[in-house]
Amino acid sequence: MSDRTGLGAPRHWLLTAAQDLVDTQKVVQVDSRATIEEACDALIEHSIQSVPLYDAHSHSYVGMFDVHDLAAFILARRSTPASHGETGSPLSRRVREPSEPVANDLVGRISDLSHLNPFYSVVPETTVAQVAQVFAKGAHRVAVMQSDREIRGILSQARVVRFFFEHSDTATAIEHQLLDTSLEKLGLVTRDVVCVSPDTPVLKALSLLESHRVSSLPLVDNEQLVGSLSLSDVKHLARNRQLTRASCRELVQAARYVQGLREGQDKAAVFSARPQASLRYVLAKLIATGAHRIWISEAVSSVTSSVEPSTPASNRRASVSSASSQTVPVDLAKYAGEFGDRVCGVVSLTDILRVLMDSAPGPRLDPDYNYASMD
Repeated sequence: MSDRTGLGAPRHWLLTAAQDLVDTQKVVQVDSRATIEEACDALIEHSIQSVPLYDAHSHSYVGMFDVHDLAAFILARRSTPASHGETGSPLSRRVREPSEPVANDLVGRISDLSHLNPFYSVVPETTVAQVAQVFAKGAHRVAVMQSDREIRGILSQARVVRFFFEHSDTATAIEHQLLDTSLEKLGLVTRDVVCVSPDTPVLKALSLLESHRVSSLPLVDNEQLVGSLSLSDVKHLARNRQLTRASCRELVQAARYVQGLREGQDKAAVFSARPQASLRYVLAKLIATGAHRIWISEAVSSVTSSVEPSTPASNRRASVSSASSQTVPVDLAKYAGEFGDRVCGVVSLTDILRVLMDSAPGPRLDPDYNYASMD
């Protein structure tokens, strides 16, 4: 990949060094001997899904604690030895012991229990292109290291996608064409979506999240999208263990209540888009809402809303502000999903980064080379 030609031409966004995206970031970390409850409190306080674990004795990082690890731990604690056999690892046998509450276990003991988001690290000079290649394979974040014992910042999928959108003036003609192409034409509408009802038990939902290796489940009632359960809700289980016996609806309500108190705003909205929506619209929506995925939905022709819109849908237009310099005009009837739609797919940040990397200018990066080290 080479810079654009011409005197003073802007550098393509993929050529930026990883360190430039985390320079102003305050790194959140948790002591490896903290309790799981304390670690989850840090996740909730800083609105993050994972946190690096630091061992004060060795003065080094020993792993990451991810919400997937908490889900795997809760499921293991509530399973029986007979259901897993007697040949499990010592850790697997230990987490099934019910003698101690979840909150009293040390977070360092369950780091990477789910094997989904290990501690990946890169040097500061690693390019965004190389990091995006790691993200396109499914990793959600990497630690940008200042030294072996100091993290400069955590670079996430969301930060890279936001950076691309905010610097789309350096994008190629092909990338601009992608932005104005529909999700359907880009092949991003994954039709195989695992759904649950609002009354599904939380433990059943956790099992589906882990077995399907996904981070969110749509809540569907009578084929209509009525809510969403994500891993960001699961971290509330460490403080309120009674919610493990609740329904998905009750967990989501509890999580949204806490988020509303902390952030001073309603967090109950569910966002979706139609298959005809452009990638530009979906990116703006994801950035504006801070979401990591967006449900793809279609109108249910047999369902008629009891509340008629004041303006016919065909005449309604709006815009989506992405918290960047771009404001994307939107035809609501064509792009925006509505409450009560039928879920037909999902688009994640991983999906979007794969599309962007497939269209990246210059020589192809080696898809089999791992640009991040795994400690």
